[in-house]
Amino acid sequence: MSPATDKQGRPTDEDLTRRILAAAADLLGAQGYQQLSVERVARTVGCGKTAIYRRYPDKGALVAAALRAQVDVGETPDHGDVRADLLEHALQNQRNQELSPEHRNGLQAMFEPDVFPALWESFFQHRRQQGVHIIDRAVARGELPADVHHDILLDTIAGLTLYRQSVKRIHLDQRHYVDIIDALVTTPPRRLPDADEQVSHVP
Repeated sequence: MSPATDKQGRPTDEDLTRRILAAAADLLGAQGYQQLSVERVARTVGCGKTAIYRRYPDKGALVAAALRAQVDVGETPDHGDVRADLLEHALQNQRNQELSPEHRNGLQAMFEPDVFPALWESFFQHRRQQGVHIIDRAVARGELPADVHHDILLDTIAGLTLYRQSVKRIHLDQRHYVDIIDALVTTPPRRLPDADEQVSHVP
């Protein structure tokens, strides 16, 4: 008996969840967020809408889960060198955005107001905390100043990947990451003493 079925041969809850998320990802890539519907996902999977709503309260939560299933938080690198750590962190981010062509268009849905909060809680804030730990260790080792601006440093690297790779569809060579990271570590962005800043909830 396959582990994906119970004694009666019906799909397990885990198998049905996987198929729901796969169908949502396929439809999202093909149709975009606005055209996607829970009803269409249910028809594609061959289940009732109730089965989807038991797992995800609305379309936004379903899409967030479908996107989350395609990416990996990864481990927090610790090479004892901030440049190496930031490079590994950046390359994990790059891998997360290297979706298949049929799914690539679905990345735009991450910024939908109904999608982003769930992705922030389940994914983006964990990635940010990894970056913060990398920078804090570097400060403790004397590689970066105590007033380094964590978010601007991290957002510069992440924004480069997002814009160049996901928007312009140009692969970013690892050597460019090395150059950008070296520039940021050599002349790091600093917190402004007169700025009223809050932690940003962006990737």
